[in-house]
Amino acid sequence: MKRLIIATYRTDNLSLQDDADVIIVSEKNIHKCRGCLACRRVGHCINFDDDAQLCIPLFHTADHIDIHLQPEGNIQRLVDRVLYALNGVGKTFTLHIGDPKEADYLRRLLLWAKYTEVQ
Repeated sequence: MKRLIIATYRTDNLSLQDDADVIIVSEKNIHKCRGCLACRRVGHCINFDDDAQLCIPLFHTADHIDIHLQPEGNIQRLVDRVLYALNGVGKTFTLHIGDPKEADYLRRLLLWAKYTEVQ
């Protein structure tokens, strides 16, 4: 199973595997979504050419997304920016909760994109 690990910061307690792709959000330049929804029509963001666009292929190839929510993170910003491109049918995700409010928001977005949550 191909895993994608998303975390706010690089920490020693991330369970990294050799076959896992890793996105450390604090090391990426990701602009906040403007909510224009143009990406739905054209298949990519027309407002920004930033690291969010580079992360989309990692979402597509992952069978499971392992999200580590850490305080003051911008993981929500990343998911907001790539959600239009996600099709989670047959794919799973796990949230390692740091901020319950952010976890609830991300959970609802990923379920909307047809991902299945596993503990």
